Amino acid sequence: MASYIYARVSTVKQKLKPQVDYLCDKYSVPPENVFAESFSGKSLDRPTFLALKSTVNSGDTIVVQDLSRLGRNTTEVLNFIEEMKGRDVSLIVDDLGRVDVTSATGKMVVTTLAAVATMQREQTLEKQALGIAKAKEEGKFKGRQQSPETIKKCKQAFGYINVQGLNKEAAARAAGVGIATLYRFIRALTKDELHQLLLESQPNKE
Repeated sequence: MASYIYARVSTVKQKLKPQVDYLCDKYSVPPENVFAESFSGKSLDRPTFLALKSTVNSGDTIVVQDLSRLGRNTTEVLNFIEEMKGRDVSLIVDDLGRVDVTSATGKMVVTTLAAVATMQREQTLEKQALGIAKAKEEGKFKGRQQSPETIKKCKQAFGYINVQGLNKEAAARAAGVGIATLYRFIRALTKDELHQLLLESQPNKE
């Protein structure tokens, strides 16, 4: 029976060493049993993580500092815990009081945390929706903001429409911008912005 450490940070700018040193000292795990990587936690499909999964055997133990080190996808993390339980591999989460999350108590803790995380995310989405609705009522919401380069191309396309009489598809093509992007740009214009753009697109007269 062997113990392994899994450590992860999301970017190369973050440091793995403090996490690894802390767990190695606390759980007396040799360096050769450390699996550490700099990789996003969006999915469990990570090279070092997959290598760890293929290494552990029945009776072994995996130690992580906290659940987020395993990943951010709650469903995938819960499935991984169930997989380790089925393979008789313990999974110790340090910041949960060293609880084995494959045990009945550990599963209850993880399920509760997952439910709280889901609730918090739903509350955040509800607040965002209310904020957007309020901004729309006040005429302040413009959706996803376009880059300065995209705005420049959209203005150029608008000029082709206003001055040269091109249709929207031809104007978008000539300016090098997507037709859907151009439509969004035009729909988002306020009356004052539209008036200003009409003036700007007129040819200069000597």
